[in-house]
Amino acid sequence: MTDPLVSVIVPVFNGVDTLERSVDSLLDQSLKALEIILINDGSSDGSGDLIDRLAARHPQIRAVHNPQNQGVHETRLNGLRAATAPWIGFLDADDIACPAMFERLHAAGEQHRADIVVCGAYRVTGDRKVISPKLRFRDNATITRDIFPRFCQFRFGTGMLWNKLFRRELIMPYAELHFPWRQNINEDLILNIACFKDADTVHLMKDMLYEYVFRDTSVSTSGSVEKACLQTLRAYAIAVSLFRDSGDEVLAEITNMYRQQLSWPPYRLDDTRAMSSFGPEIAEAVELIMRCYPAGLGGLTTTPPSAPMSLGRVVRALSRRFLGEPV
Repeated sequence: MTDPLVSVIVPVFNGVDTLERSVDSLLDQSLKALEIILINDGSSDGSGDLIDRLAARHPQIRAVHNPQNQGVHETRLNGLRAATAPWIGFLDADDIACPAMFERLHAAGEQHRADIVVCGAYRVTGDRKVISPKLRFRDNATITRDIFPRFCQFRFGTGMLWNKLFRRELIMPYAELHFPWRQNINEDLILNIACFKDADTVHLMKDMLYEYVFRDTSVSTSGSVEKACLQTLRAYAIAVSLFRDSGDEVLAEITNMYRQQLSWPPYRLDDTRAMSSFGPEIAEAVELIMRCYPAGLGGLTTTPPSAPMSLGRVVRALSRRFLGEPV
C-alpha cells in the first residue's frame, strides 16, 4: 500500500460478533489509501485471533494487542501512537462507516484547510435499519471563530470521536493524555476538548456518513442514573485537572459544558441518598476539582432552586459529608 492518507483507529474489546462487518465497511471505502489500526484490548472472546487473521489477509490492516485490558481511552491513545497518516479518524468496533465517508472527510479537510472535519450520523439497529438521526447539520459550514465556546455549547455534537477526522498535527500532541483513573464513559469528550480548544478551523458536513448501532447494553445506555452522574462528575474532574494550565476562560467553558450535560433528563436524580454508596468516588473527584480549579465546583453545581434533583445538589451535600468543607 502507498503511504496512507488517513489512519482509522478501531479499539476492540470482545467484539468478535460485530468486528468483521465494521472492518468490511473500512475495506470497502472509496478512499483506498487507508490505514486501519485494530487494537485488541485484552479480549477474551477470540477478537485477538480475528484481528490477526484480518491483518494477515489485508495489508492495510495493522494489528495491535494491549498486554492487558486498559479501557477504551488508553486503547485509542495506543492507536494514536501507532498511526502514520496525516489525518486520524476513529470507528467503534460495532458501527459502520458509509462507503465514501473517509474520502469525503479527507477532501473537505484539505479543501477547507480544516483542523477537524465533522459529519452527520444515523442511529441504526443491529441490522442497519435507520432509527433516527443521531447528529445532523443543516448545511455545510466552515467555522473559524469562537470554536471552543461553540463546541462547549454542543453545537458540533455531544463529543463523540467517530464522526470526525483530525489533522495529525492537532491530535498527536495528546497521544499521552493519560487519566488519573480509568474512565468508562465521557472519555471521548475529554480528548475532543483537547483538540477543539486548539483548533483554528472546523468544517461541518451535512452528509450523513456514519451509522451508530444503537445498543441497549452499551456503556452509555446501560447502568443507573446514579452511575452516569458519578462517571460524568469524575470526567469533569479529569478535564479540569488536564487543562488547568489553559486559562480561566477555557476552564469556565468546560464547566458550563458539564453543567449543561448534567442538567439533561438522563442525569436527573430523584433522591440524593441514591448516591451515598459512591461517596469515596465522589470525594476523590471533588478533591481533584478543588485542587485544580476550586471555582469550578461552585460553577458546576449551580442550579435553580426549583430544578429537579440534580448531581450538583448531591455533590454539595456529599462534599460536605466526605470533605468536611462548605461548597
